[in-house]
Amino acid sequence: MPTSLRFSASQLQELLTAVYASADGSQANVLVTRQLIVAFEFRDPELSLSVDGRSGKAVVRSGSGPEAGDAPTPDLTFHLSGDAIDRFWRGELNPVVAMTSGQLRIDGSLLTALALAPALPGLQAHYRQLTADWATEQPQL
Repeated sequence: MPTSLRFSASQLQELLTAVYASADGSQANVLVTRQLIVAFEFRDPELSLSVDGRSGKAVVRSGSGPEAGDAPTPDLTFHLSGDAIDRFWRGELNPVVAMTSGQLRIDGSLLTALALAPALPGLQAHYRQLTADWATEQPQL
């Protein structure tokens, strides 16, 4: 198993924005079709992101800045911290085990979260590719 990568908040935001921007229609359309907003609350690094499918395409927004106060309430919020963030996005963290061990917490309907599961492997594949590219371009990661 590869060593978990650690990112700064700005690197993680840039990376996840690229993951959703490069997602094919089937992955992004899950959020758009269901008109969902999914939020991610990360700790270590501290970062709040939401992916808004209500806008007609999956748009990633940071939880900071003036627009954060006007942001609609997410349908689901995933809470992850430390190396669990990288392991989740790599597909190396079993969500059920992570939830029972406290590494992952989900606020919102578990049925809604399960409806998103089919799109996750494609997003994780994009993440793995992008992190492989970053590791070769930016050895300080």
